Amino acid sequence: MLYLGKYEFQEDLAKRQSSLMFFPADEDEAASWSFDCGFLSGNFEGEDISPSICINPIETECHCAAELAGQSFSVDTIEECDEREDTFYIFEHEPLCNYTVTVKEIKNSMALIQCVGRAIIDGYHDELPTIDFSMEVLVPVIEDKSDWDKLNL
Repeated sequence: MLYLGKYEFQEDLAKRQSSLMFFPADEDEAASWSFDCGFLSGNFEGEDISPSICINPIETECHCAAELAGQSFSVDTIEECDEREDTFYIFEHEPLCNYTVTVKEIKNSMALIQCVGRAIIDGYHDELPTIDFSMEVLVPVIEDKSDWDKLNL
């Protein structure tokens, strides 16, 4: 479930939009993981929206997705979020102000992810309107493209 201020949105697991992806290390790059989650359409300040969040690859010393349980990652500034190209979609894709994402548990090819922070609502205003958000979602773990088929996605 995602909470944008007083508004609630349920995660959308019907498509390949929501997942924790694990990328193993190779000779050129360290292992990393990323997190994306889309949410079902709902009301936000009188508008019908379908929010989503995209947290781009985070380096890790873990050797597989199961080892990510308990891992956290934080970004403290808009500039850092913008540089990493982490985004939150409310009306358009906007950088986050800050966030902490935590892999709370991995079990049966699913990851329980918690993410809290502050998001920009509309980047076209002179003074960027922001909102606090929090989510705790259960998403599929993808370590290989065949995982999508195993999960019937």
